[in-house]
This record gives sequence, structure tokens and C-alpha cells, in this order.
Amino acid sequence: MITNTFVHLISKNGFQNLIQNTTAQVSIETGLKAVGRPAFTLADTHVDKETRKYSAFKELLYQLLCLGIYLAVIPVTFKKGGFAVFKKLCNKVSQHPEFLKSITKTDKLQGIEKCSIDIFKNEKALVAIHKMSHLSAAKRQDKANDLAQKLLKTIEENTNWELVKKEYGSKEKFMENMLNKERESRFFRQFFIGKGGIEMSSIVGSVVGLTILAPELSHLILHPIMKALNLEASHKANSETKPQKINKQA
Repeated sequence: MITNTFVHLISKNGFQNLIQNTTAQVSIETGLKAVGRPAFTLADTHVDKETRKYSAFKELLYQLLCLGIYLAVIPVTFKKGGFAVFKKLCNKVSQHPEFLKSITKTDKLQGIEKCSIDIFKNEKALVAIHKMSHLSAAKRQDKANDLAQKLLKTIEENTNWELVKKEYGSKEKFMENMLNKERESRFFRQFFIGKGGIEMSSIVGSVVGLTILAPELSHLILHPIMKALNLEASHKANSETKPQKINKQA
């Protein structure tokens, strides 16, 4: 029973999209730190109760600040940057279709001949079409499917349909492919390099954001918040009133 439930969970498109999303991974990791580290601090019986409470709250606040700063700055900035960089890269690679075909060919799949993402105005449409590829054709066409309709709206609003007409003949032809083609078809696979580029830039952003930017900004914000909540003064007063241990060997 447990095995069947686990297999069903990891097979769901939503779960697969989640674990492939850098922002989601970082959010989950930082969220676990925000819960786990304060919990371990509170469980440390070698430290007095007030110090434990102060340290646990400080760690919780620090992790939440890091996560907030990361979510506010890094994903948007680096995803947009990654999209711009890989848009140019894909255009150059698409000028050499034989080379592209050779490096994307596998034992089971034919190689793609282009990976241009010029038709998309921004990274939102590219991410949406990648998520759309994970849905079955039936779900994509189901007007009652909220996720499919939301993705279609995002694609509709963030795609340059004039360029689509030039590349695919018509908007209708493009939509027909998107609604009916299999995930491993050439149609969807031509966008995977661009999507991979966005995730790669997000990983770089995660490293930069969580090791440099977020910690520095968090430390600048952390102490004023602690002071505003009167926690710094309370902790200092508590430390000063602790009885001093006598050195019996003196």
C-alpha cells in the first residue's frame, strides 16, 4: 500500500515539475532549515532555556529573511538573464542544424534541427510550454482542466504570434502541435535547451543569492528587527544576570 502510494506520488506531473524547479528546491531546503535548526537549538539541554529561545528565534528569522530576499530578487533576475543569454545561444546553434541534430540524437529519439526560442517574449511562455509538455494530450485539450487553461493563457499572452506565423505557417498550426504532440516529439524537445538554460541560470543565482547576497542583506536587517522586538535587550540583560562560575582551581 505504501509503495503504491509512493509510486503514484512520484509519477504525478506536479511532483516531477516541482523537483525539476530550482526555485522550489531552494524554497523547500531553506524551509526545512527554518524549521529544523531552531528545533535542534531548542532541544539542546546544555544551554539555558532563555538562550535557546533567543537563538532559535534568531535562526528562524534569519532563514526566513534569506528565503524572502532570494524569492524577491534571484529567480526573477536570473531567469530573465538566462532566457536572454540562451535565446542568443539557441539562435546561433540553430544555424547549424546538422550539428544540433547530431548532439540531440539518441537511440530512441531523432535529433532536433532547431532550438530557437525567439517566438517567446520572455521566460514565462517557455516555462509554461515546458509544463504543458508534461500533461497528456487529453488534459491539454480539456477546457475544465485549470492547470492547462492557466498555462494556455500564459503562452497566449507571452508569445509573439507574428513570429509564430512565419515559423509555423499559422497560430492554429502551432497550437495544434502543442495540444497534440507527445512530450518527446521534436516540437516540444526544441524548447528543452532553452528551458535547461533557465534552470542553469537559476542554479547560478541560487549559489550567488544564498551564499553572498541573502546572508549579507539578512544580517543587515536581522538585528534591527530583533531590537525592534526588544529581543536583543532582553537577551543581553539575561546574560548579564547569569551567575558567574567560580574557578575552583584558581
